Amino acid sequence: MTDRARRFAAMIVLLLFLNGSALVAFGQAIIPGLGSSRLGERDKGLVLIEEANCAACHGGDASLAERSRKSPRLADVGSRINPTYIEAFIRDPHGVKPGTLMPNVLSQLGDAEKKQASISLTHFLLSLKANDFDLQPPDAVAVGLGERLFHSRGCVACHSPRDAKGTELLPATSVPLGKLDRKYSIKSLVEFVRRPHVSRPSGRMPDMRLSGQEPERIAHYLLRDTRVPGQLDYTLYRGPVFEGLASDGVRAERAGRAKDFALASVGTIQQHSAIKYEGWLNLAKAGKYTFFLTMNGGTLLVDGKSLVDQEPSDRRGVKQLSGEGELGAGWRRIELTYFHTGREAKFSFEMKGPDFPRQAIPSSMLSVSSEPIPAFEPLKVDNELAARGKELFGTLGCVNCHSDLKVTTKPNLAFAKLMPGRGCTSGAPGAWPHFDFNDEQRKLIAAAMPEAEKPTLNDKQKIDKTLVAFNCIACHDRAGLGGIAAERNAYFTGANEAIGDQGRLPPPLTNVGAKLKPEWMTEVLLNGGRQRDYVHASMPQFGQANVAHLVDLFGKVDQLEAAEIPKVVDAKQSKAAGCDLIGTSGLSCIACHDFNGQKAASVGALDLVRSTERLKKDWFHLYLRQPARFSPTVIMPAYWPGGVSARADILGGDAGQQIEALWLYLEDGVRAKRPAGLSRQSSELRVGDVTEICRGHGPAGYRGMAVGYPERVNLAFDTEEMVLRQLWKGDFADVDNGSFRPRGTDRISFPRGIPFHRLKTLEENWPYKAKTNHAFPQDHGYQFRGYRLDNTRKPTLFYQYGDIAVQDFFEDVRDKDGKPYLKRTFTFESNSDQTPFYFRAACGTEIKAVSDRRFAVDQLDLRITSDHKGMVREGKPAEVLISVTVPKGRSTLTLEYQW
Repeated sequence: MTDRARRFAAMIVLLLFLNGSALVAFGQAIIPGLGSSRLGERDKGLVLIEEANCAACHGGDASLAERSRKSPRLADVGSRINPTYIEAFIRDPHGVKPGTLMPNVLSQLGDAEKKQASISLTHFLLSLKANDFDLQPPDAVAVGLGERLFHSRGCVACHSPRDAKGTELLPATSVPLGKLDRKYSIKSLVEFVRRPHVSRPSGRMPDMRLSGQEPERIAHYLLRDTRVPGQLDYTLYRGPVFEGLASDGVRAERAGRAKDFALASVGTIQQHSAIKYEGWLNLAKAGKYTFFLTMNGGTLLVDGKSLVDQEPSDRRGVKQLSGEGELGAGWRRIELTYFHTGREAKFSFEMKGPDFPRQAIPSSMLSVSSEPIPAFEPLKVDNELAARGKELFGTLGCVNCHSDLKVTTKPNLAFAKLMPGRGCTSGAPGAWPHFDFNDEQRKLIAAAMPEAEKPTLNDKQKIDKTLVAFNCIACHDRAGLGGIAAERNAYFTGANEAIGDQGRLPPPLTNVGAKLKPEWMTEVLLNGGRQRDYVHASMPQFGQANVAHLVDLFGKVDQLEAAEIPKVVDAKQSKAAGCDLIGTSGLSCIACHDFNGQKAASVGALDLVRSTERLKKDWFHLYLRQPARFSPTVIMPAYWPGGVSARADILGGDAGQQIEALWLYLEDGVRAKRPAGLSRQSSELRVGDVTEICRGHGPAGYRGMAVGYPERVNLAFDTEEMVLRQLWKGDFADVDNGSFRPRGTDRISFPRGIPFHRLKTLEENWPYKAKTNHAFPQDHGYQFRGYRLDNTRKPTLFYQYGDIAVQDFFEDVRDKDGKPYLKRTFTFESNSDQTPFYFRAACGTEIKAVSDRRFAVDQLDLRITSDHKGMVREGKPAEVLISVTVPKGRSTLTLEYQW
């Protein structure tokens, strides 16, 4: 054995020693569908025999081998799997990955022989093809995104959900994953998740149809504990960072490793970014250290102690900052946050200390850990060990399961000659592979062995066995066979809460063969067909060879009574009636269902336009007559209770004719005539000779208020922050289910944030609502008091700013040329003289002060018509600030908005 091979073996021993106490032994191979289904005992035994792939070693009837699970392909395993993990798993598969179906083929050997054999087999596997396995550090931002995806896209239907620390919560009833950070690199796990059937053709790990960066994010989450040496961890943030990292508009964009504190180490930095560096600083000597920073704003902490803390501002340039502290020798925790904002943003960071003249901190003094992290060393294949491993791969029978490797082996006893309770199924040590079956599983296998090669199964049993083997029943219920376990239910989520459980749970498979056309079922099972986009869980793809047979079987087994489908005399008249029924003048189906890509006014249930492509006509008729028969918790109403129509005036009230009319109308698919009430203009709120008001979510936030005036000028006001958010001209708004959308043109936007504030300096940022500050703006003295309408329905808004009662009134007027604009009057009332404050009247990219009472703010002409003066505060954006001093009693501030 070479020195490198000895070091490799020593590393394995250390790995197992350090982690042996943390391994959980379940004492059984885990096939989740068996424990959660009502499958008969004989059929459970058949599933166990086929999942263990007994036919791979014990030849016999070809149909058993065809039905059995195929083991992973190993030709390029050296590029996928860490060689340290390969050796450990071969030596002790049930200890390294509890619950695995991989047998221990070395159980009959002594410890020294096991170690030697597992190392030889590892060298053989890595000799098959040049491999490029290497470790990559996890991206902390992707980890957070991946955690949400892992728990919502359907992964936890089979695998265990995890807590905040990554601990598996349901390991005993989940497909085991083991210590993935010791098995995969991020690169290799991403490739596997994207194309799992390349290495595992049996489809038990399905293709989850993940899109974009979803595979990368899930891989980063699952490998969050991967340790790779480096100098600094960093996180890059984007948005209005001058408001601080807690601002609602700031998002963590990416994370990674930096070799030092130079900006070039993290790539291109755009304006309004922030970088948070974290790591350890190794000091040779104890003493006083001084840190020098050139930056707009940021913080520096060493060993948790703040040495520099400068609030960022977008309204100034950089500052020269410094901080000092007495630090001990050795590794010191360092955390630096830098805000890349303001004028001529730039950054430098230097240190001075004992025997260390002022300079940038070199990479050699930095580390992501205070403890050494060994670098990954690729295994150099030893040819002698590889040759021995190839021999063992044949004599131990590994090649029987992993048949993509062409290695000579000896024949085994035929399956028909096997004795139940002997050899592999005995649980006793011996010269055979040892499966981690428990006593109950061995009994099930023994009972099924006599007919396992040619079992007598009816079509229903074939379906049930397939659904259990592929664990389809983890997501789908089929007449009591399976269904979502109570402890996993909450992980199934959706984008549309209004639909209830049908908007988050995968549909049941009960009578699915009577419901869906074979063409659509094939599209779903094999091609990723999908209609319920609001359900977050993916529809897994198991592969044509594995599940295509279900299409015919569902059609044979699922039989319902024939529906009474009437004869239609005039198809054109029937289609017209169907259009009327679906629209708002009929049964108003489009009130809840999307139609031809257009969202429904309320619920947003399944799009109806492709119904006849998916559904069988008999099922369509039966379902519409009695929806609760097929889905007891359905929120869809019954429009023909007892066969009596809710619309007796259409087609004579004949239930059958009405349902058939719906079918004929929907058969036109995307070419179907637009039903009444579908037009987006149907939600338009128009303004006549009095002011109109609507409230809800829109450009003024979740508590917005829109006001449309007769002169066709409009505004949106945020009643939560008591601030004007938008002006526009022309048509007023579309109102829809608690929200509004401006319709007109010439829009002027205003920033979020409170209207009045006492700035300490002109460099101070205007207050904003932080992500966790649920008291905003009340913590600044604000309270909304409601509004009152005058006789033309114009509102006066009432709110409180500290001890000042504010009345805020807008009115629409015309100038001498007949052009409409808005006049705004603030009325302040106070019981005492107040400290001066600023009113932020407008913001813009370009602001020109025509005078101290008139400002050109982009397309807005802002005029102060009371005895107040304004000023321009430079920045991005620039602001118009009006100084306000409120005396005891009553006073006013008036403005005009022209655009």
